[in-house]
Amino acid sequence: TLWSVTVACVLATLLVFGLWVFVLILGPNRMFRGTMVERAYYVVTETLPEALERWARGSVGDAVTVHAERVWSALFGRRNPLFQILAIVLYWVGLGVFFAQVAPFIPNRYAASWHWQVLGGSTGGVTAIPISVTLAANIGSYIAACAADPGVITAANVDAACRQFAYDRLLYFERDCRTCQRRKPARSKHCSACGHCVQMMDHHCIWLNNCVGLGNARWFLAFLATFSIVCVYGAWLLGTVVLELRHVRGLASGAVIWDELGQPVELSFKSSILYVLDDSPLLAVLLVLLLILAPAIGVFTAYQLRITMLGYTSNEESKWLNVADAIRDGVVFAVRESDAAHEIIQVIEKEDQDADRRPRRPIAHLGDVPNAYHRGAWDNLKLVLYPPPLVSKAHLS
Repeated sequence: TLWSVTVACVLATLLVFGLWVFVLILGPNRMFRGTMVERAYYVVTETLPEALERWARGSVGDAVTVHAERVWSALFGRRNPLFQILAIVLYWVGLGVFFAQVAPFIPNRYAASWHWQVLGGSTGGVTAIPISVTLAANIGSYIAACAADPGVITAANVDAACRQFAYDRLLYFERDCRTCQRRKPARSKHCSACGHCVQMMDHHCIWLNNCVGLGNARWFLAFLATFSIVCVYGAWLLGTVVLELRHVRGLASGAVIWDELGQPVELSFKSSILYVLDDSPLLAVLLVLLLILAPAIGVFTAYQLRITMLGYTSNEESKWLNVADAIRDGVVFAVRESDAAHEIIQVIEKEDQDADRRPRRPIAHLGDVPNAYHRGAWDNLKLVLYPPPLVSKAHLS
């Protein structure tokens, strides 16, 4: 039927969207280097846009293409609440579907009553304690991640920010930000979308319409963790409701349907599930969305927690990949300077190696390069959970 085709198209769109988000989030990560995920990332972010631009210039002309590039830059090149609004709308639409079509069937024979606990007896209301707590934590951490200062570097706090982390002279060097025209603290990065440097910046998140940095990384981690729970918990509860609907609609115990020839056919378990989903398309869409988001957000949460405990950010991960490339090129050395008690790791380009007379030894593996910002897993986590405050940043200049 037309309705079934429409539902199938929506589900296919959700699947493609989920894969697109997965590739964009995890494609640049070191764990996927040399894999299909990394190749898909470069196809999505470089090959396809370049091909689309060539096609547009040849088909509709330069003027239209330039205008389209301006629109693209407005959407992705600077702070824009569009994706933040889209995320909020989708979230609340999903909640609406859940409370309208899923919640009435909780508890059921697969989900105990404590998922939807009744308080106050006959005079009290119905309160979904586990569900409410999970959603409140998720929504609260999202609002905090959006609203919190990620660690904006200003004229008032740049000196304090520069004292927080030393320059390791491998990933970070003492210099000025060419855009902000002030000192650039180690581990900071200038965000072109927001227009300022951010202390220990991880990335700019379009879904938050904010950067993720030292100041709000804890809220971002809390949001990811609770959103993973929301997706997994929601998918499980929805699954129990689908199974319950099999019983409610008489499809569970050897149900019989009639085919096109009028012959009785016993309904299999798989067919009964598909029958329920076809009869409840909004449940089907929500279930597929949750099944896509749960592993994607779960993997991303685990990745963010892992790099946090290893003492680097996703921005620094790209720098470490550059170091790995430099090691393969034979330009990374452990150098001992006359005034240094320990060796330091530095890149010495091949054209400068003859002139550099300092004692050195080549680095053969990335694992031989210590991370100067790794304090130990627990201390790294404490740094993010309890970030040291910077001085007042009342004036952005």
